Amino acid sequence: MIRRIIRRTLIGLALILILVVVVTAATPQGRTAVRVLLFLPQVLPDFPIKPQVWFSRDPTRQEVTYPLTSGRGVADLYVPARGNDHSAVLLFLGVNPAGRNDERVVGLAEGFARAGVVVMIPWSDTMTQKRIAVEEIDNLVMGFQYLRGLDMVDPDRVGMGGFCVGASLATVAAQDPRIRGDVEFINFFGGYYDALDLVKSVVTRSRFYRNEVEPWNPDKLSVEVVTSHLIEGIGDLDERALLTQVFVQGTVGPNIDPEKLSPEAQAVYTLLNSPAFEEVDGLLARLPAEIRDSLALISPSSRIYELQARVLIMHDREDDLVPSEESRRLAEALGPDRETYYTEFSLFQHLDPTKPVSPPVYARELYKLFLHMYNVFRELS
Repeated sequence: MIRRIIRRTLIGLALILILVVVVTAATPQGRTAVRVLLFLPQVLPDFPIKPQVWFSRDPTRQEVTYPLTSGRGVADLYVPARGNDHSAVLLFLGVNPAGRNDERVVGLAEGFARAGVVVMIPWSDTMTQKRIAVEEIDNLVMGFQYLRGLDMVDPDRVGMGGFCVGASLATVAAQDPRIRGDVEFINFFGGYYDALDLVKSVVTRSRFYRNEVEPWNPDKLSVEVVTSHLIEGIGDLDERALLTQVFVQGTVGPNIDPEKLSPEAQAVYTLLNSPAFEEVDGLLARLPAEIRDSLALISPSSRIYELQARVLIMHDREDDLVPSEESRRLAEALGPDRETYYTEFSLFQHLDPTKPVSPPVYARELYKLFLHMYNVFRELS
């Protein structure tokens, strides 16, 4: 019944949209609003009508390679069918992203390209293996430089966007002195602000902000990524293999004697055994310097003062991969003088706008999404 009401509502909205296109397209603000109104049905699965295809030609999609410090990167490039001198955005999908032909990925990229935006999506073997590598930051910097240098791209209208871990790494890349003056904006969707705080949330099953701590049930993927990252930082290969067998493969029981482990392996072992929230800071302080350094390098918090791009932040309020408190801390750190645009949603299931909600809530969430994307497209205009 609810789906039927939503479907009828959406059809009505699509008809209203046609009228809005005619009335509002006369002003720059109106043209931006129309671009957003046409874009949203393209990326929302509940919309039965995709009016954007009525007003645009199919974009082209091609695989491109670009130079890295070591080897070459691979990306999909989506190019609008008409014109040159386009705005552009580099999108990074993060750990274990959907496949290159996933309809959500293709729909998002084509939606932007139909709106006149060149889209570049780098692909990472490391990230598909559920591993976070510091090297990805340099790869993103070089990918951004490649995108900005394309003949069809206006170099003064290029931004970055990321999802989950990809949002955080894109934000770190945008702090790099090679590109920080060139990145117009970051759309930060569901990322973490400080990787050490994310570890703290995952291992304690808690979400926290300021002085408030609440229970939180992290997704299996978050547990896998954090577990692997902590274990890979242990220097002794035998201890690393043992903890992998215990916490990753499950081939060895958890009742090993921690007294036989080195201090650094003991800290990781205790962290992965669900410590109390009050104990975790002391355990994190005992982690090997290599682990703490790597967590700092992949954290936007480490050099947030060097970020020059405008930041637009999106987060699902009940996200079980990364607590929304991480985005709140990012917005707070940027401060009121940065024109940060922050939106928390109840529509998404992490990154997919598929959470079952009532029609009034759905309408409210769509309005919030429209306003957020209006700000994104304003940066691209």
